[in-house]
Amino acid sequence: MGRLQLPDQRQCIASLLDTRSDPGQATGPAYVVTAGHCASKRNGAIVQDAPLEASLVFNFFADTEGERPTVAVRRIVWSSMQGSDLALLELDARLEQLLAQGIQPLALGPATADGSAVLMVGETTASDRGLRLSTCTQQSLPWLMEAPWIWRNLTQNDCAGAGEGASGSPVLERGSNALLSVVNSLLDEGVAAVPVQRLQGCFAAGHVIPDLPSCTLLPGFQLTQTEVDTFKALDRLQVNDQGQITAPTWNFNFTIDTPRYRFKSVDDPLACEAPAGYSGSIDSEIGLIQAPLEAQAGWQFLCVVGVDSAEQLSWPGLMANALSVPMQLLPAGPVAAPKVQVDYKPNGDAVVNWVTDPPHIVRYRAKRGAPETTDCAKALPRAPM
Repeated sequence: MGRLQLPDQRQCIASLLDTRSDPGQATGPAYVVTAGHCASKRNGAIVQDAPLEASLVFNFFADTEGERPTVAVRRIVWSSMQGSDLALLELDARLEQLLAQGIQPLALGPATADGSAVLMVGETTASDRGLRLSTCTQQSLPWLMEAPWIWRNLTQNDCAGAGEGASGSPVLERGSNALLSVVNSLLDEGVAAVPVQRLQGCFAAGHVIPDLPSCTLLPGFQLTQTEVDTFKALDRLQVNDQGQITAPTWNFNFTIDTPRYRFKSVDDPLACEAPAGYSGSIDSEIGLIQAPLEAQAGWQFLCVVGVDSAEQLSWPGLMANALSVPMQLLPAGPVAAPKVQVDYKPNGDAVVNWVTDPPHIVRYRAKRGAPETTDCAKALPRAPM
């Protein structure tokens, strides 16, 4: 494992994979796994075979300064930020070359039960001081949202000491040191991590082959949201003239690189990975989903998958790559009144503090001008506050 040096002075951790089919037979390139956001932060895209300007510094420990081999990254083999925050990279070196330098790879481990003892090898709270080992306990984490990203089927642990630059750090099975997951983000208490079991079944004779029947990385698709300004990630239920509560539509505009797509609305993003409930396939030239949401307050999610034909089956890889788009609906009722604090200074200046109250008040828009010419009730372009 080592420190992944990225453009713009970004840093992550990556782990060398043991892809040998038989002990002692290293026949292919060196592959490493890290967090997806270390390779690409684009939501809606399954990245395949793309360049990445980066290098990996091995043996990044406090007592190995001056003995840290550095290897360039050759390409992104596969990377995702939708569903899984995971990336597989190919280095500009062969596995046998790194083994000859004493660099030991990690074997992919199985899924483990809640309460399992694990180890995390990650960056400490003091950046650049080297990797540290933490012992902790692992639990399941159904999903995690950091809008616009939604990650599903994660794990969480109570490992301490992780800090800036810890993304991609390996979480290992205690005892075997098999790789279970990679660090995705820091929680209030502990760490969220993305399991790596999807990579199992993707290698043959030391080479990665993503379209093997046993591999669940593909099929993928490239979706780009358009007309972003018209999409409301936060909206409100309304009451019509008959006193009925009504919900808005998704109003989700996009382009996609597959000929057709399917979608559905759910209240649990895990349901995006279940084939049941998806629409029939729709021509991708119609890149607009106007289906109404359920008339209930809370979080709802739009699931989208790209398909090549009306007959394409719901392969496990396709379902795991489903895009989840979140929208939060507030109960019907008046818009919350602004919460503003104004402090007047002796020189006549005023300091205005805008108080938020999520989810009811998440931002302000304001306009200003001379009292005699400024109509606050008239809608005009306003500067966001």
